[in-house]
Amino acid sequence: MEVFAPTPAELIKRYGAKKIGGEERYEVSAINLPWVVKKEARLRIAPGRRYIIDGVRIDGLEPPWEAYVALVDEAGNVGVGYVAAGRRRMFKCIKKPYATPLGVQMAPYIAIRPVQLFLSDDEKVVDCIEAPFEAAYVAVFLNAPLSIFPKVRVELAPVVKENI
Repeated sequence: MEVFAPTPAELIKRYGAKKIGGEERYEVSAINLPWVVKKEARLRIAPGRRYIIDGVRIDGLEPPWEAYVALVDEAGNVGVGYVAAGRRRMFKCIKKPYATPLGVQMAPYIAIRPVQLFLSDDEKVVDCIEAPFEAAYVAVFLNAPLSIFPKVRVELAPVVKENI
């Protein structure tokens, strides 16, 4: 088990954390943490439409580990995307909150605000959209232990196509 414990000053400066309550606790959005790779991509997302995300490459991630590629709103609250480097599932759409990779424990003064992901099981296809929103980023969320991360290489040059 690895512990994520940057100083409060580093949380604020590097990860955009906000102090919560009167106590020494800090909330940070999962989208801003070091295990999420993101690139700006402004796009209006609408239900009933289908999007294709090209230009994302994830090397070195072997099953059973997987990654999620998603279009995420500015605040990092919600994202729609697909499961990459994963296994086939019985369901077409998967609802999954993401906060940390496997085996990461937070210092007691850190609260992570998870990203609520709506994921398709089809590679590169985004079609599990429940509500309209403005996407600000294309992000890659790794769902693996931190020990795997040095072996994983993510290239992010996203091209998003609508209604393909």
